[in-house]
Amino acid sequence: MPAVAIVLSTVMKQSPQEVTSVIPLSSSSVSRRIDEMAADVESQLVKKKLQGQVNEFSLQLDGTTLPDNSALLMAFARFLDVDGIREELIFVLKLTTHTKGESIFKKIEAYFEENNIPLNNIVVVQQMVLLL
Repeated sequence: MPAVAIVLSTVMKQSPQEVTSVIPLSSSSVSRRIDEMAADVESQLVKKKLQGQVNEFSLQLDGTTLPDNSALLMAFARFLDVDGIREELIFVLKLTTHTKGESIFKKIEAYFEENNIPLNNIVVVQQMVLLL
């Protein structure tokens, strides 16, 4: 908010208090907006880049744990775009059971099926240091 106040007073020659007082900045509003933006970015990536019949991409898997010892599976897609090779985060999923290969594959398969991404669009799967 301090940066917004400076911009408003310098660029727009308006009172920062008047403008910032009507901007909803509760933690739930900010959290909801971040979730909406993330869902939109994911939707655009899936629809425009990964669902097509000729959109081949490589899949990179990585895993991590949270402080409460819950496991997360992260998947990145690397694909050729008009401006070169791009790498994008596809999803982060919480693993509820264990981190064995079969359960990880089932999670990925369910995500791809739910989002209508053909598995045959994957040309390479690279696994980073995955959870033990």
